[in-house]
Amino acid sequence: MLHLITRVLGRILRRAAVVAAVVAIALLPAVAHPRQASAAAGFQVFTNERSAHPPGLAQYGAVKATVVYDVFAFRCDAAGCTSNGGPLPSQATYEAKVKEYMGANQFGGEATAPVVLDFEDIVLTALSGQAATHAFGLWKQLITWTHNAAPSAPVGMYGYDWSTHNNDLTRQLHQDGYFDFFAPRAYWDAGETQSGWAAQLDQAVANDRALAPGQPIYPYIHPKTIGGGYLPGTTWAFIVDQLKTKTEGAVVWEPSASDASACNWVSQHSYESGVITGTSSSGPLTARATLPSGDCTLTRGAQVDIPVTITNTSGSTTPATSMQTINNQATGVHGTGTTWQYWNIPSLPPGQSATTTLHLQVDATQVASTVLLHLRTGISDTRWAVVIV
Repeated sequence: MLHLITRVLGRILRRAAVVAAVVAIALLPAVAHPRQASAAAGFQVFTNERSAHPPGLAQYGAVKATVVYDVFAFRCDAAGCTSNGGPLPSQATYEAKVKEYMGANQFGGEATAPVVLDFEDIVLTALSGQAATHAFGLWKQLITWTHNAAPSAPVGMYGYDWSTHNNDLTRQLHQDGYFDFFAPRAYWDAGETQSGWAAQLDQAVANDRALAPGQPIYPYIHPKTIGGGYLPGTTWAFIVDQLKTKTEGAVVWEPSASDASACNWVSQHSYESGVITGTSSSGPLTARATLPSGDCTLTRGAQVDIPVTITNTSGSTTPATSMQTINNQATGVHGTGTTWQYWNIPSLPPGQSATTTLHLQVDATQVASTVLLHLRTGISDTRWAVVIV
């Protein structure tokens, strides 16, 4: 998010303080959180997407949410708070900007989805003394205005929740109709280890639970290492598993899938989303498609013939069945002509396979940069995620 790269060095320097503070957090009184034990059951993935070809994570079950960036350049010091070095915006000006970020030309967030305020220069954990007091007053005003602009949406703040600095003020912002949830930073930094990432998440979650036990936590995650390439599928699986165990959801910040290097992430995200939404691949038959590209990519405007192998992975002979039509008009990918070279799949003993060819058309105007397809027979469903380049 804004200032993300420039803050990485600061985060590294804070790492020692994070480790030292773990003991202090461990001594906080245990607070029973009614949603914590069953977090995975209601786990929700939100997505902040914009750009010409976003990945389209709504296909996988994510809900479009909104982040409001600090275009006002809010700053607070001992003398007070300013916007772009001058007076604060009017309520009408501020609310118009919130609605703009929620609009179709920005994030297109759903009316009831989270609105996250990303005003990192006035987060209370980064200020002290009178500057923090002034920022506290400004936050209350901005939160109230945000609720006015988005009356059906929960409102939260992107922050560094492992820090306990100014916790008394932060606690008040999560009471009396102000903030409704937490949105801590949980990106994967260059050189990050699983234990280091998990330790910081644990500290943020413990602090948030102590401040407002009844509020959900939606950490911010990203498919790339900050400053690097796409995360391996195993790392994304670890992140999702940890969040399902410890929080109520996650926000995927401005994801992308621009080339074959995104294949592992896209495939893993498809799998994890299937588990979360209860729509995993199912049935005794498993489909395996081999793209001409040699990886998971398809080209806009292309017609391709894709060999598909259908294998009985169960322990019993399957009955004869048939392939189902491929049709994903919402994302501009659909079958052409008869779609399948051979529609009928014979009865298959365990471990045996049948082959056919999928004739697929990708529209030149296709928008989403990934597409979730289902290779279905009458008795099975194989999820298949591809990247459109």
